[in-house]
Amino acid sequence: MRLNENLFERRLGLFFMVLWFVVMFFYITWDGWLYEWRDCGYEGPNQHFDLDMSDMDYEYTADGVKIYHSTNNLHNLIYLCYFVFFFGWLGLLFDIEWAKQWTMATTGISVVAALSTLRLSDHVYILQIVYDAVHLSGIVMGCYLFWKYNLKIRRAVHAVLFTWAVYLSSHLIFTPWPYWENQGKAYFSINQINDLPFFIFGLEYLLVVALLLGIDVAASLINPRLGNRFLKMAVPLGLYLSLCIILIALGLIIVPEIHINTCP
Repeated sequence: MRLNENLFERRLGLFFMVLWFVVMFFYITWDGWLYEWRDCGYEGPNQHFDLDMSDMDYEYTADGVKIYHSTNNLHNLIYLCYFVFFFGWLGLLFDIEWAKQWTMATTGISVVAALSTLRLSDHVYILQIVYDAVHLSGIVMGCYLFWKYNLKIRRAVHAVLFTWAVYLSSHLIFTPWPYWENQGKAYFSINQINDLPFFIFGLEYLLVVALLLGIDVAASLINPRLGNRFLKMAVPLGLYLSLCIILIALGLIIVPEIHINTCP
Protein backbone atom coordinates (compact mmCIF):
# COMPACT_ATOMS: atom_id res chain seq x y z
CA MET A 1 0.00 0.00 0.00
CA ARG A 2 1.18 3.50 -0.80
CA LEU A 3 0.80 6.46 1.50
CA ASN A 4 -1.83 9.01 0.56
CA GLU A 5 -0.41 11.76 -1.66
CA ASN A 6 -2.80 14.21 -0.01
CA LEU A 7 -0.59 15.40 2.84
CA PHE A 8 -3.47 16.55 5.05
CA GLU A 9 -5.29 13.22 4.76
CA ARG A 10 -2.05 11.32 5.33
CA ARG A 11 -1.33 13.25 8.52
CA LEU A 12 -4.92 12.87 9.68
CA GLY A 13 -4.77 9.14 9.03
CA LEU A 14 -1.44 8.84 10.84
CA PHE A 15 -2.79 10.64 13.89
CA PHE A 16 -5.84 8.40 14.13
CA MET A 17 -3.76 5.27 13.43
CA VAL A 18 -1.55 6.03 16.45
CA LEU A 19 -4.62 6.71 18.57
CA TRP A 20 -6.22 3.44 17.37
CA PHE A 21 -3.17 1.44 18.51
CA VAL A 22 -3.09 3.27 21.85
CA VAL A 23 -6.73 2.25 22.33
CA MET A 24 -5.83 -1.34 21.39
CA PHE A 25 -3.13 -1.38 24.06
CA PHE A 26 -5.63 -0.09 26.59
CA TYR A 27 -8.24 -2.71 25.65
CA ILE A 28 -5.70 -5.50 25.94
CA THR A 29 -4.30 -4.45 29.32
CA TRP A 30 -7.15 -2.78 31.27
CA ASP A 31 -9.37 -5.06 33.34
CA GLY A 32 -11.90 -2.63 34.74
CA TRP A 33 -15.52 -2.24 33.70
CA LEU A 34 -17.71 0.81 34.08
CA TYR A 35 -20.26 -1.10 36.16
CA GLU A 36 -17.78 -2.05 38.87
CA TRP A 37 -16.35 1.49 38.90
CA ARG A 38 -19.84 2.91 39.49
CA ASP A 39 -20.16 0.77 42.62
CA CYS A 40 -16.72 0.95 44.18
CA GLY A 41 -14.57 3.34 42.15
CA TYR A 42 -10.95 2.51 41.44
CA GLU A 43 -10.82 0.38 44.61
CA GLY A 44 -12.60 -2.39 42.73
CA PRO A 45 -10.54 -5.57 42.27
CA ASN A 46 -10.58 -5.26 38.46
CA GLN A 47 -9.64 -1.59 38.18
CA HIS A 48 -6.06 -2.04 37.07
CA PHE A 49 -3.71 -2.78 34.18
CA ASP A 50 -2.23 -6.23 33.72
CA LEU A 51 -0.92 -8.44 30.92
CA ASP A 52 -3.30 -11.34 31.58
CA MET A 53 -5.69 -11.49 28.63
CA SER A 54 -7.49 -14.63 29.81
CA ASP A 55 -8.66 -13.58 33.26
CA MET A 56 -12.36 -13.18 32.44
CA ASP A 57 -14.17 -15.42 34.96
CA TYR A 58 -17.94 -15.66 35.32
CA GLU A 59 -20.63 -18.23 35.95
CA TYR A 60 -24.38 -18.73 35.83
CA THR A 61 -26.26 -19.81 38.91
CA ALA A 62 -29.00 -22.44 38.74
CA ASP A 63 -31.64 -19.72 38.43
CA GLY A 64 -29.83 -18.02 35.55
CA VAL A 65 -28.16 -15.17 37.43
CA LYS A 66 -24.78 -14.18 36.00
CA ILE A 67 -21.99 -13.76 38.55
CA TYR A 68 -18.65 -12.17 37.62
CA HIS A 69 -15.51 -13.07 39.55
CA SER A 70 -13.06 -11.11 37.41
CA THR A 71 -13.31 -9.07 34.22
CA ASN A 72 -11.22 -7.80 31.34
CA ASN A 73 -11.69 -5.47 28.40
CA LEU A 74 -10.39 -7.64 25.57
CA HIS A 75 -13.83 -8.09 24.03
CA ASN A 76 -13.82 -4.42 22.99
CA LEU A 77 -11.61 -5.34 20.04
CA ILE A 78 -14.75 -6.62 18.28
CA TYR A 79 -16.64 -3.41 19.04
CA LEU A 80 -18.36 -2.10 15.89
CA CYS A 81 -17.26 1.50 16.52
CA TYR A 82 -13.67 0.27 16.74
CA PHE A 83 -14.04 -1.11 13.20
CA VAL A 84 -15.43 2.23 11.98
CA PHE A 85 -12.38 3.86 13.58
CA PHE A 86 -10.07 1.37 11.82
CA PHE A 87 -11.52 1.86 8.34
CA GLY A 88 -11.31 5.63 8.76
CA TRP A 89 -7.58 5.86 9.40
CA LEU A 90 -6.81 3.09 6.92
CA GLY A 91 -8.58 4.93 4.12
CA LEU A 92 -7.06 8.30 4.96
CA LEU A 93 -3.50 7.12 5.50
CA PHE A 94 -3.27 4.92 2.40
CA ASP A 95 -5.93 6.61 0.22
CA ILE A 96 -8.02 3.43 0.04
CA GLU A 97 -11.32 4.31 -1.60
CA TRP A 98 -13.39 1.42 -0.25
CA ALA A 99 -12.20 2.06 3.33
CA LYS A 100 -13.23 5.71 3.07
CA GLN A 101 -16.61 4.66 1.72
CA TRP A 102 -17.10 2.07 4.44
CA THR A 103 -16.32 4.69 7.07
CA MET A 104 -18.91 7.04 5.61
CA ALA A 105 -21.52 4.28 5.40
CA THR A 106 -21.06 3.26 9.05
CA THR A 107 -20.44 6.62 10.72
CA GLY A 108 -24.01 6.45 11.98
CA ILE A 109 -23.02 3.60 14.30
CA SER A 110 -20.52 5.85 16.08
CA VAL A 111 -23.04 8.71 16.21
CA VAL A 112 -25.71 6.50 17.76
CA ALA A 113 -23.22 5.00 20.23
CA ALA A 114 -22.02 8.44 21.33
CA LEU A 115 -25.58 9.73 21.80
CA SER A 116 -26.53 6.59 23.73
CA THR A 117 -23.86 7.09 26.40
CA LEU A 118 -24.56 10.61 27.62
CA ARG A 119 -24.68 9.84 31.35
CA LEU A 120 -22.42 12.71 32.41
CA SER A 121 -21.06 11.10 35.56
CA ASP A 122 -19.57 8.23 33.51
CA HIS A 123 -17.37 10.50 31.44
CA VAL A 124 -14.81 10.96 34.20
CA TYR A 125 -14.00 7.24 34.15
CA ILE A 126 -11.01 6.10 32.11
CA LEU A 127 -12.89 3.36 30.23
CA GLN A 128 -15.73 5.67 29.21
CA ILE A 129 -13.20 8.30 28.12
CA VAL A 130 -11.62 5.69 25.83
CA TYR A 131 -15.08 4.81 24.45
CA ASP A 132 -15.61 8.52 23.81
CA ALA A 133 -12.30 8.69 21.92
CA VAL A 134 -13.35 5.74 19.74
CA HIS A 135 -16.80 7.20 19.01
CA LEU A 136 -15.58 10.73 18.33
CA SER A 137 -12.72 9.53 16.13
CA GLY A 138 -15.15 7.71 13.86
CA ILE A 139 -17.47 10.71 13.79
CA VAL A 140 -14.69 13.20 13.00
CA MET A 141 -13.30 11.09 10.17
CA GLY A 142 -16.79 10.39 8.85
CA CYS A 143 -17.63 14.10 8.85
CA TYR A 144 -14.45 14.95 6.98
CA LEU A 145 -15.12 12.28 4.38
CA PHE A 146 -18.71 13.42 3.86
CA TRP A 147 -17.42 16.98 3.56
CA LYS A 148 -15.06 15.97 0.75
CA TYR A 149 -16.55 12.92 -0.97
CA ASN A 150 -19.89 11.48 -2.06
CA LEU A 151 -21.10 8.17 -0.69
CA LYS A 152 -21.49 5.33 -3.20
CA ILE A 153 -24.42 3.09 -2.35
CA ARG A 154 -22.72 -0.09 -3.61
CA ARG A 155 -19.92 0.43 -1.09
CA ALA A 156 -22.47 1.28 1.59
CA VAL A 157 -24.24 -2.06 1.10
CA HIS A 158 -20.94 -3.92 1.54
CA ALA A 159 -20.10 -1.95 4.69
CA VAL A 160 -23.49 -2.45 6.35
CA LEU A 161 -23.49 -6.16 5.59
CA PHE A 162 -20.01 -6.33 7.14
CA THR A 163 -21.39 -4.87 10.39
CA TRP A 164 -24.01 -7.63 10.36
CA ALA A 165 -21.22 -10.21 10.05
CA VAL A 166 -19.44 -8.62 13.04
CA TYR A 167 -22.69 -8.71 15.01
CA LEU A 168 -23.17 -12.41 14.27
CA SER A 169 -19.52 -13.26 14.94
CA SER A 170 -19.50 -11.53 18.30
CA HIS A 171 -22.51 -13.49 19.47
CA LEU A 172 -20.99 -16.76 18.35
CA ILE A 173 -17.72 -15.92 20.10
CA PHE A 174 -19.14 -14.59 23.36
CA THR A 175 -22.14 -16.89 23.88
CA PRO A 176 -21.65 -20.21 25.70
CA TRP A 177 -21.88 -23.21 23.42
CA PRO A 178 -24.29 -24.38 22.12
CA TYR A 179 -25.26 -20.79 21.36
CA TRP A 180 -28.76 -21.68 20.11
CA GLU A 181 -29.59 -22.92 23.61
CA ASN A 182 -28.02 -19.92 25.33
CA GLN A 183 -29.57 -16.99 23.51
CA GLY A 184 -28.93 -13.72 25.32
CA LYS A 185 -26.38 -15.31 27.64
CA ALA A 186 -23.19 -13.87 26.20
CA TYR A 187 -20.86 -12.82 29.01
CA PHE A 188 -21.22 -9.24 27.85
CA SER A 189 -23.70 -7.54 25.56
CA ILE A 190 -22.67 -7.07 21.94
CA ASN A 191 -20.81 -3.80 21.56
CA GLN A 192 -21.75 -2.66 25.07
CA ILE A 193 -24.36 -0.20 23.80
CA ASN A 194 -27.05 -2.40 22.32
CA ASP A 195 -28.40 -5.04 24.68
CA LEU A 196 -30.80 -6.32 22.05
CA PRO A 197 -31.29 -10.06 22.68
CA PHE A 198 -30.00 -12.53 20.11
CA PHE A 199 -33.55 -13.80 19.77
CA ILE A 200 -33.86 -14.65 16.06
CA PHE A 201 -30.32 -15.94 15.60
CA GLY A 202 -29.12 -12.63 14.20
CA LEU A 203 -32.07 -11.88 11.90
CA GLU A 204 -33.16 -9.16 14.35
CA TYR A 205 -30.23 -7.12 13.01
CA LEU A 206 -32.06 -6.81 9.68
CA LEU A 207 -33.88 -3.80 11.11
CA VAL A 208 -30.53 -2.11 11.77
CA VAL A 209 -29.41 -3.00 8.23
CA ALA A 210 -32.58 -1.46 6.80
CA LEU A 211 -32.23 1.74 8.84
CA LEU A 212 -28.55 2.23 8.03
CA LEU A 213 -29.05 1.53 4.33
CA GLY A 214 -32.06 3.84 4.26
CA ILE A 215 -29.94 6.73 5.52
CA ASP A 216 -27.05 5.81 3.24
CA VAL A 217 -29.36 5.77 0.21
CA ALA A 218 -30.77 9.16 1.20
CA ALA A 219 -27.25 10.61 1.66
CA SER A 220 -26.04 9.18 -1.64
CA LEU A 221 -28.99 10.81 -3.46
CA ILE A 222 -29.00 14.17 -1.66
CA ASN A 223 -25.32 14.99 -1.17
CA PRO A 224 -24.23 15.09 -4.86
CA ARG A 225 -26.86 17.81 -5.38
CA LEU A 226 -25.49 19.98 -2.59
CA GLY A 227 -22.88 22.56 -3.49
CA ASN A 228 -22.23 23.58 0.11
CA ARG A 229 -19.67 21.32 1.77
CA PHE A 230 -21.03 22.05 5.25
CA LEU A 231 -24.45 20.80 4.18
CA LYS A 232 -22.87 17.69 2.66
CA MET A 233 -21.54 16.93 6.14
CA ALA A 234 -24.60 18.14 8.09
CA VAL A 235 -27.26 16.19 6.17
CA PRO A 236 -25.93 12.71 7.06
CA LEU A 237 -25.36 13.78 10.67
CA GLY A 238 -28.93 15.04 10.89
CA LEU A 239 -30.19 11.76 9.45
CA TYR A 240 -28.10 9.77 11.93
CA LEU A 241 -29.52 11.84 14.79
CA SER A 242 -32.99 11.01 13.51
CA LEU A 243 -31.99 7.35 13.37
CA CYS A 244 -30.92 7.46 17.01
CA ILE A 245 -34.26 8.97 18.03
CA ILE A 246 -36.10 6.27 16.06
CA LEU A 247 -34.08 3.47 17.66
CA ILE A 248 -34.70 4.87 21.14
CA ALA A 249 -38.42 5.24 20.40
CA LEU A 250 -38.59 1.62 19.19
CA GLY A 251 -36.78 0.41 22.29
CA LEU A 252 -33.86 -0.93 20.27
CA ILE A 253 -31.19 0.95 22.20
CA ILE A 254 -30.89 -0.55 25.63
CA VAL A 255 -27.81 0.51 27.53
CA PRO A 256 -27.31 -2.43 29.91
CA GLU A 257 -27.09 -2.11 33.68
CA ILE A 258 -24.85 -4.93 34.92
CA HIS A 259 -24.37 -5.69 38.59
CA ILE A 260 -21.17 -7.69 38.77
CA ASN A 261 -20.84 -7.87 42.57
CA THR A 262 -17.03 -7.89 42.57
CA CYS A 263 -16.53 -5.08 45.08
CA PRO A 264 -14.84 -6.06 48.36
